[in-house]
Amino acid sequence: MLNSIIFAGYLVLFTWLVTRLVFFRQSGMGKKWLAALFIAKVCAGVLYGLFYSLPAYKEGSDSFRYFNLSLAETDWLLRDPAGFVKDFFSSGYNEPSNLFAAKNSYWNDLKDNTIIKLLAICNVFTGRSYFADVILFNFLFFFGNIACYRLAAASTNLTKPLLVAASFLIPSLLFWCSGIHKDGLAFSCTTLLLYYFHLALQGKKVVQNIMACLICALLLFALRNFMLLLLLPALAVWVLGERFPRKKIVMAIGVYLLCLVLFVSAPYIHPSLNLYHYLAERHNEFNNLAGGSKIITPALEPTFGSFARFLPAAIDIGFLRPHVNELHHVSYIPAFAENLALCLLIVICAVRFRRAALLHPLWLACICFSISMIILTGYTVTFSGAIVRYKSVVLPLLVIPLLQILLGNKKRV
Repeated sequence: MLNSIIFAGYLVLFTWLVTRLVFFRQSGMGKKWLAALFIAKVCAGVLYGLFYSLPAYKEGSDSFRYFNLSLAETDWLLRDPAGFVKDFFSSGYNEPSNLFAAKNSYWNDLKDNTIIKLLAICNVFTGRSYFADVILFNFLFFFGNIACYRLAAASTNLTKPLLVAASFLIPSLLFWCSGIHKDGLAFSCTTLLLYYFHLALQGKKVVQNIMACLICALLLFALRNFMLLLLLPALAVWVLGERFPRKKIVMAIGVYLLCLVLFVSAPYIHPSLNLYHYLAERHNEFNNLAGGSKIITPALEPTFGSFARFLPAAIDIGFLRPHVNELHHVSYIPAFAENLALCLLIVICAVRFRRAALLHPLWLACICFSISMIILTGYTVTFSGAIVRYKSVVLPLLVIPLLQILLGNKKRV
């Protein structure tokens, strides 16, 4: 009963708050839209929690594992705040941690520790209520959705309903980025970084906005360092596109060819830069797990030849899974329908490729970033359910420019 009262109180408080904060109000969406979308995210987060509280899923749920671990962390925070903070920056390993290692690494543990520490802080205010924590987490996530909407509103000529749908209501985005996990925070860090970078490029409060970009970059690094690495060449595409607007597609191709050269040559520069090894290790780590949505894949070895041969499989996994013959559970149907819609959108836009030259450089960069993220996910993740979750974080950044190519008018934006 007490948890229900706390939940209701926080829902009313934060729904009111999202209609009052300047960052949200400057989106121009109006109070009713803001309140309705925030409540929709909270409902999705509650549904996420209820789904993973089912006996068949709770034992393997990271969300409830994080929450259970956070309870002891809350006690530590209340007893010894300085030790609680110091622990976040301390490594429990005797050897220096490798940035990309999947095991026995401070940097690998950091993504989970970030969520657990944040949950521990939320527990102080929510009385250790999982579903009240969902509201606080979604308040943070909402900044990312609003940043995405504001970027799109400023640099496309799509209608408001389309922008709302693409920024908030893509099914996998709404579900996976509303639960207590890393996805919603990773999405928010990414879109906020892009938003403040956009303001800095426009010359608005440059120092302040660059500092905001750095903070978002650090948080994204803590949550998913590979996402930040993939974002860097996309930012280069954006900057070059602003500098050479008539050659932005050529610049994008040049940037990614350079990245490919660096990827291939990195192991010869220093063994610790052998990204083949780390990606193959991630792939094999997933392959050793058991699960109902596991995909049988070819072997992936830490060599350029193996990665080149695996590319068609990575594209298939990233863009097309689950296949129609893999719909063993009703929960896979929305993911299949979403993939079908996305692939149709990509095919149609490919026919209209010349209209991509009319895109704002920001959205060309987002297409590059999203596609590279989806393909990387195809290389490393071998479960259909996990693929949908990892891909959800970048879908708005791919869907919005594709909609602009398809439905936007021909005026350069």
